[in-house]
Amino acid sequence: MPIFSSTLEQDPIIEHAEMNMSIKIVGVDEKNKLRKIIIKFHTVLCNKYTLAGFTPKLYGSYDCIVELVDSEWLEELERINKEKFIFWNPKHYALYLDEIGMFQVVAQGFEVIEDD
Repeated sequence: MPIFSSTLEQDPIIEHAEMNMSIKIVGVDEKNKLRKIIIKFHTVLCNKYTLAGFTPKLYGSYDCIVELVDSEWLEELERINKEKFIFWNPKHYALYLDEIGMFQVVAQGFEVIEDD
């Protein structure tokens, strides 16, 4: 991510619209410039937030979005409804922000957008 989570100006803003989810983040980058970004997840099937003090494992997701390939969550969703799982072909993403916590999202994909 272009922003260090330890420099966030405010708590992230989470928005849901139809099957999409956005996380808006305002913070300072490595050049000490204030930046606003939106992480937009497309076709979200599930999401989960865990407070920083209760996050058991970071999965290498500190200040970056990672895809969890061998995800128990994805295996469970496939067992629940294999036909729809195959149709949506979701991926499991994780993002940990310092002192905020971990966001986990099962979605088809995501994009990072600069917000002016």
